[in-house]
Amino acid sequence: MQHEINTTTLHFLLRIAIDTKSVSAYAFQGVAWSEVYKLARKQGVLAVAFDGLMRLFEADEAFAKLFPQPLKLQWINAVFNIEQRYERQRAVCAELAEKWAEQGIKTLCLKGLAFSTYYPIANHRECGDFDCYLYDDYAKGNDIARELGAKVDEEMYKHSEIVYRKVMVENHRFIVAVRGGRKMKNLHKLLDNMARTEERKQLFDTKIEMPSKMFNALFMNHHSLTHFLSEGIRLRHILDWALFLKNEQNNLDWERFYALCEEFDMRQFVDCITAIAVEFFGIEITSPRVTTKSVYAERVLRAIIDDDTAVFSQGVGKWRTRLLLVRNLFASRWKYKAFANQGVVSKFISLVWGFVTHPEEE
Repeated sequence: MQHEINTTTLHFLLRIAIDTKSVSAYAFQGVAWSEVYKLARKQGVLAVAFDGLMRLFEADEAFAKLFPQPLKLQWINAVFNIEQRYERQRAVCAELAEKWAEQGIKTLCLKGLAFSTYYPIANHRECGDFDCYLYDDYAKGNDIARELGAKVDEEMYKHSEIVYRKVMVENHRFIVAVRGGRKMKNLHKLLDNMARTEERKQLFDTKIEMPSKMFNALFMNHHSLTHFLSEGIRLRHILDWALFLKNEQNNLDWERFYALCEEFDMRQFVDCITAIAVEFFGIEITSPRVTTKSVYAERVLRAIIDDDTAVFSQGVGKWRTRLLLVRNLFASRWKYKAFANQGVVSKFISLVWGFVTHPEEE
């Protein structure tokens, strides 16, 4: 019961923050605010939830006075740190992109900073690594980063890891994990072509480019689906899509988008997180072309809130990470059945085959 109250409270704060719910009276009896804080932090929406809380403070002075002041200060400090990390990432990556541009290299932003432009307050979207794509200049970009004093690790086939001025940058050789088979190779080729031919725009006042709306829609959902299957996702992933819908639903070619989702086995997942965006975040869908219902929405939302299957954020070694991924693979059969059009055994075999043969080198 307590967990449900805390989840409902977080839901309330997030909807206020993104303007899908007006600031109104709310019965806060029984709310464990420290647990709401922990839940928001776990879900990657701590700063956005605080935006909603601040609006409540402004609307209800009595509530603001009654709110636990030590927790308020802790929350303010945490939000400040999120803002500082975001601004440092933006500044350092803009500097690196400028250095690459001087050598004729274009930098395309994947995820993170590109998605943050849809947020009411951009630097309240929590950032992880900076993911980028340099088209045909993957190796040249790594070399230039080394010349600038960065530490560059090229061990992974999909992307290198560049630590430049203490900021982690993933320089993608492939946009998606092409070891996933022929379909993933085709998805990489499709996104690569979109990146080269469709309209891009400058991100903020930097040399970093933001992909087209179609690229963002496809990559955002592919990335979320991949993580959902392997280790679960958080509310931040759903919020990314919810705010994309809020801003771009009338600017996207839905017929083409849905056709591509069908081709790359993403349609069921897209419908599901769209339903969650509508039901949980209160996004109003005005386009009749958008599907807003899914039989899986409630189960997926429950998994997002309750499951503890994270892998890549655990800081364990390479082989331990692989073992955890295999554990999740067999523990999440329902996910593959519902969303991947693939059984877990065939998925496991394809992963092992990809690891052994390195088909991306063909």
